[in-house]
Amino acid sequence: MKSIPNISVVAARHGLRALHVLAAALHVLAAAVPLACAVAQPSGFPNGPVRIVVPGPAGSSMDQSARTLSEPLSKAWGVPVVVENRPGAGTTIGSDAVARAAPDGHTLLFTSTAFVQAPSLYRNLTYDPISSFVPVAQAADAPLWLAVNAGIPARTVREFIALAKAAPGKYTYASPGAGTTPHLLGGLLAKEGGVDMLHVPYKGTPPAVMDVVGGRVSAVFASYSTLAPQVEAGKLRVLASTGPTRSALTPNVPTMKEAGFSNFDLVGFEGLLAPAGTPGPVVHAIARAVAQVGATPDVKTKYASVGLVPVESSPEAFSQLVRNQLQAWKAIIANAGLQPE
Repeated sequence: MKSIPNISVVAARHGLRALHVLAAALHVLAAAVPLACAVAQPSGFPNGPVRIVVPGPAGSSMDQSARTLSEPLSKAWGVPVVVENRPGAGTTIGSDAVARAAPDGHTLLFTSTAFVQAPSLYRNLTYDPISSFVPVAQAADAPLWLAVNAGIPARTVREFIALAKAAPGKYTYASPGAGTTPHLLGGLLAKEGGVDMLHVPYKGTPPAVMDVVGGRVSAVFASYSTLAPQVEAGKLRVLASTGPTRSALTPNVPTMKEAGFSNFDLVGFEGLLAPAGTPGPVVHAIARAVAQVGATPDVKTKYASVGLVPVESSPEAFSQLVRNQLQAWKAIIANAGLQPE
């Protein structure tokens, strides 16, 4: 790098006009340095395609969310961002694949609440949810709604529980599979309400919801985007939502806590994790990019359409959320009497 000329020497040799020219040049240089520092990425990330592994099937909520982020992230980074579905074993197959990937930020895991439930549901996981990953950013909150068949004469959760108490074994709840969040929430509701309700598992949310619509099952916890068409058609009735506050999607629907059930404050989440050992600058660069694209109107609209609420989150905040929910779901699963498989 060339040294900057001594101003007094320039003035003496070339006169005042040359001094003015040099001063102007130094002013431009000084202004350019902060700008260069602002756009530079010391980590050099990304230097190639980025792969986002979704541990669920195509068309799932996780898949839709990941694809909603992938296109704007690709534009922001100037590299391909590819979503790869690796479903199976309650999200553990895809999680394991990312845990074994190179820790350079180019392979990421886009996962959901199932990530923090898996350690309490499956024996001998091939990865550790804390030591095998570094949380990058929460992308969204994912609350669920309790809905019943419209023919059931209950307009509140308390009224539904009263019906179930009056007719033991008559009322049932559906879920997209054993060990899923709707299964655990249904079991928690039955336990807190002191009622006997049979769990009916399905292979996915759509068939579970349709059997509630058809009256073959009484109730289900599901995303509002899944329930909304049937609610609007008058075939389902939404009683309450999970989470600490009412959702903007259904401001007139009370929370489960407002309905008198205090242990439903947990809100499902979706977010990105990277393999353990991924450099801090890379992790924070990804988190900033996710926050920026998540704040755009297009992403917010797409998230709302599937019942999600975008969240701006730091790696530190997401790490704390993961740790807290690991413990919370461990207690819920133990109380439900489920044994690890």
